[in-house]
Amino acid sequence: MIKKLKKVVHKAKAAVAEKKEACNCECGCGCCCDPKKKAGVLVAALVVVGLVGFAGGRLGCGCCPKKMEAQMTEYVKANPKIIADSVEAYYRDLEAKQRAGQAAEPQVAPAELIAEIVNDKSNYVLGNPKGKFVIIEFFDHQCGWCKRTNKEMREAIAKGAKNIRWIPIDTPIFGEASETIARYVLAAGEQGKYAEMHEAVGNAQGRLDEAALLKLAEGLKLNTTKLQAAANGEKIRRKLEANRKYAQKMNIRGVPMLIVDGKVNPGALLGENLEKAVKASHDKK
Repeated sequence: MIKKLKKVVHKAKAAVAEKKEACNCECGCGCCCDPKKKAGVLVAALVVVGLVGFAGGRLGCGCCPKKMEAQMTEYVKANPKIIADSVEAYYRDLEAKQRAGQAAEPQVAPAELIAEIVNDKSNYVLGNPKGKFVIIEFFDHQCGWCKRTNKEMREAIAKGAKNIRWIPIDTPIFGEASETIARYVLAAGEQGKYAEMHEAVGNAQGRLDEAALLKLAEGLKLNTTKLQAAANGEKIRRKLEANRKYAQKMNIRGVPMLIVDGKVNPGALLGENLEKAVKASHDKK
């Protein structure tokens, strides 16, 4: 993936060099200081290697650093779909390679980190809390591949995958909207309904702002006053910060990313791959 990033950046720099003289850009970088043009090439590359979500939102590309960083940050905030589209394209490619048998041998996750996540009482568990087959999922509620994975995981567990201990780690990387959704889902857990809110958000259509999240909560018979207070409280803020630290320790490059029985699954867990995991869970003692 790093090689892909280098190729993209190399191509972007080459294109900039060709356009320098023809463009009246005030900084001489050849991009005419158009944040959309830079974001279209560089954000698409950077998001795949995790720099948008876990590097403090720094999006500079080397020219007009202060001005362009601010412009690009504002552009991405106003157009979060550019990030989602980049991730969507990446995982479509990854899924195709997996089907073709080109995916690399799965990496083994650090045992101490798995133990830390499993023993962290602030993490929620979907499936069997005592299951021997542990699946840890780093995800964003606005990620289409995460939603597909979550839906198929719920269905597999409902159909009899009783030995799966599924630990979802809310990892919002698609901007403020994702952060808000994660806060409200975690806040629902304070009233014992994390699983229900997690599923409701996954099934929801359209934009999920605070008003829409409160409406979902009403449908789940949650106390919305308490929910709103918890969502905006210090406890949830600390929880998301702890999740970010887990992601950093795992060197997360994007979402979804799962640890399946100790092995890293860098992408959605769907179809045949999920079936294999379910079968393995039945055999796990």
